[in-house]
Amino acid sequence: MQKKLETTEKVGAKEIKIEGLEDGYRVTVRADEEELRKHRRIGGASINLLRQFEKAGYKLPFPFSWILTFWNRYSKRP
Repeated sequence: MQKKLETTEKVGAKEIKIEGLEDGYRVTVRADEEELRKHRRIGGASINLLRQFEKAGYKLPFPFSWILTFWNRYSKRP
């Protein structure tokens, strides 16, 4: 994959690097490992909650349904 664009920004204690590739983008976040684990757990719990609401038959408002649709497609990739 050939890189077309790259930028690195410092946001608080985190460093975010965005790379534009031929077939998409790559986002890299560098921060304290424990803080990243905490945010991943919170994100995972939120996705699981949205899935449970969807299974129960609740109609999710737009941003939440879009996030869940995106996550379902993203998580199925090998």
